Amino acid sequence: MAQVILENVYKSFPPRKGESVVSQTPKLSLKSDATPEHSENINVLRRINLTVADGEFIVLVGPSGCGKSTLLRLIAGLEAMTGGNIWVGDRLVNDLPPKERDIAMVFQNYALYPHMTVYDNIAFGLRRRGGGGERGTRGQGGDFPLPTPHSPLPTPYSPLPTPHSPLPSFAENLLVGVTRKLPKGLRYISEKERAVNQQVRYVANLLQMEGLLNRLPKQLSGGQRQRVALGRAIARNPQVFLMDEPLSNLDAKLRAETRAQIVKLQRQLGTTTIYVTHDQTEAMTMGDRIAIMNQGQIQQVAPPLELYNRPANRFVAEFIGSPPMNFIAVKFQAPQVISHSQFRLTLPETWATALQKYDGQTLILGIRPEHLSISLPATKNLQVEVDLVENLGNDTYLAVKLVEPNQTTSTSNYLQVRVPPDRTVRIGEQLWLSLTPDKIHFFDPETEEAIFPKNPSLSLPFEK
Repeated sequence: MAQVILENVYKSFPPRKGESVVSQTPKLSLKSDATPEHSENINVLRRINLTVADGEFIVLVGPSGCGKSTLLRLIAGLEAMTGGNIWVGDRLVNDLPPKERDIAMVFQNYALYPHMTVYDNIAFGLRRRGGGGERGTRGQGGDFPLPTPHSPLPTPYSPLPTPHSPLPSFAENLLVGVTRKLPKGLRYISEKERAVNQQVRYVANLLQMEGLLNRLPKQLSGGQRQRVALGRAIARNPQVFLMDEPLSNLDAKLRAETRAQIVKLQRQLGTTTIYVTHDQTEAMTMGDRIAIMNQGQIQQVAPPLELYNRPANRFVAEFIGSPPMNFIAVKFQAPQVISHSQFRLTLPETWATALQKYDGQTLILGIRPEHLSISLPATKNLQVEVDLVENLGNDTYLAVKLVEPNQTTSTSNYLQVRVPPDRTVRIGEQLWLSLTPDKIHFFDPETEEAIFPKNPSLSLPFEK
């Protein structure tokens, strides 16, 4: 196992012939010291600095096109970097080919060999790593008996035993080929293949798929194929697992089951894992930490609840949480009053110092749907009209529009509200909503960076 360190990683692509480059970011090229400068390249990743601890499960999450899969491919060695360094353990792997990085990757489309059995798909990497020996062919996995429930299994992640055979490699290969079509009791099985078999059986037992080893991928369900892809990665005993949206092809129920299984396996094996997804539910439930990406840059790296409760900027606040956070433009008046055409609210004292420089200016107020509640008419509450009702059974979500004072029509400022399922609400009904004062967020209107109350007991590393 090993930690992974990304130092100032950049990735740029040259524009296609005839394509004009219109970029909102500085144009980059590469100097001799791997420092980006101006060029006409299209910048995909910029200033990526991230340290993944040994044994940590970290999730890269963000919208499509933000660069998370590209970053994973850079770590695996499947893409060439434009600049920066990647360390796996104590090794700088910038110039190492994928096979020498001791990394296993699980792809979104499983990438199984269709003509090979489950056994041979799992064993393929072990045979290649061992050098020489038999090639995986259909039906070969059936040469070995399935383990009984009391069969001893190798220690998890024990190194593949080094075979000691009295025969030269070419002689072993010849015997294997000559005896392959004989009855099972008369076939010659090399020492290397016995060691491979031991590792494959361990992985099959771990993933509870001992009965699938003789099947072809086309005979498996989506969840079973995903387990085979995981098994192939686990069997190699790598230093790092890379997973690129491995659950996106599964239905909702199977996705939840496989998600829990992956987390359980990672904790059992203790292997450093970098997991890519665009699904925030996967990110929140799986990762020890989450790295939020947008437009080729990391916005924030933190544990799930920290991201939810103290987002670093408006993008993170809106991306994490379902339904997303609501945003309202308000005017701040010192020491601690915010006003809107709809309401006027006095903030807790902890906000006085943090917002002092914004006196008389407009701020972006953020409030999550669950922190709005149906209340009574008051100057501190918002009057809204219900535009849509979504009853989910355990929760009810409302889409509402703000109603301007002294007007019968509502504005176009939509808000999302979560209410108890036993509260009956009709479309067109007008309600009054109260804000939970200690759950309010504020963001700078220009930089969109979060503003945090100056409370020493809540200070965090990214708090300014």
